[in-house]
Amino acid sequence: MGNKPSSTSAAYNTTKRKRSNTQASHHSTHLENIKTVQEPTRTSNTRMIPAPAQVIIPKFNTQQCEQLFQRYADQDSPDVITPDGTRQFFEDLGLSIEDVLIFAIAWKMHTSTMGYITKDEWMFGMKELETDSIEKLRAKRSDFEKVFHDPEQFKEMYKYTFTYAKNRDQKCMEIETASVLWTMLLSERYPIVNDFVSFLQEKKPVKVINRDQWQSFLEFASTDIADYDESSAWPVLFDEFVEWRKEQS
Repeated sequence: MGNKPSSTSAAYNTTKRKRSNTQASHHSTHLENIKTVQEPTRTSNTRMIPAPAQVIIPKFNTQQCEQLFQRYADQDSPDVITPDGTRQFFEDLGLSIEDVLIFAIAWKMHTSTMGYITKDEWMFGMKELETDSIEKLRAKRSDFEKVFHDPEQFKEMYKYTFTYAKNRDQKCMEIETASVLWTMLLSERYPIVNDFVSFLQEKKPVKVINRDQWQSFLEFASTDIADYDESSAWPVLFDEFVEWRKEQS
């Protein structure tokens, strides 16, 4: 006959099973609690990392532009760049004073007198061009070159050049100055310009060139002399040139 387990042994085994079940249940609950802590809900506990702020670099630095102006300004007149400084300015841009691009730059910068740049003109013109350094201004070269290929821009620049190049104390332009400018600005486009300059030097029909003569000459230079109409409202100076040219042929 087999021995029956004592009541103490049975109670122990029962307690052990209960304890094991209780421990298992407690362990399962503990794991669930841990899981809950370790896996927070996305909606309430997710940390949002803000995007970095966009850095905006200004296109024009006023202080840097002023410092550049002082590099060329006259020591005795610190608010103006005189001819020596202007020459150096263009040379730093890789240009000589014989380069036609200097007129496009002067026009774009709204300078009023050839060879001089006031501080106000400098600051206004450079800011409009969004340039505060020689490097930035050099990068604008293609824009200055476009002036000579855009009829409207070229026309406006040509008109501007009269006031820019003439003596500030006079209403008209010296013949010598006009001859040089016409040769620089127009001779490659219109071959008749060279003949007109020769006419001025040989016949000396006038002592100065007035504004009307200057502005009308751009259209006159592109006119076919064979179709020239003396009855049109051309300056008398052009009539005299046409007669002189016919005598030369």
